[in-house]
Amino acid sequence: MKLLIPCFLLISFLGFSQETEKRGTIKIEKSNCVRLDNNDSVYAFVDQMPEFRGGEDSLMAWVSKNVIYPKITVDETSKATVFASFVVLKDGSISDIKIFKSNNSPFEKETLRLLDFMPDWIPGRCNGTLVDVKINLPIKFGLK
Repeated sequence: MKLLIPCFLLISFLGFSQETEKRGTIKIEKSNCVRLDNNDSVYAFVDQMPEFRGGEDSLMAWVSKNVIYPKITVDETSKATVFASFVVLKDGSISDIKIFKSNNSPFEKETLRLLDFMPDWIPGRCNGTLVDVKINLPIKFGLK
């Protein structure tokens, strides 16, 4: 009985390897791309993530140059972090802008304004093909 189990496993393995040789015309590649659960056309992670033209330093410089600090009262904080999400489309444009976490409403409005007129990004790629990718971006506000 002990000899029967290894023989069965060996025969199963040999049978499997012979079948794959017969089907050698089909090549399946693993992808590192992950789609969003609720949307088959938008990815959460891809081989080449979208990038702001010029990289992260250029993104921070663009935000610093274009931000308009809202007028706030003494009761409101002068520092805030707004977590936004948006989709970088295949053409690099931005859509579906949303605030998903924030502690300060005036800064939420400014974040939406900034993202609404942000320049196009370099789009993401999955297996070499341009795809739509969701990005989460924290934007920090602080007065010196």
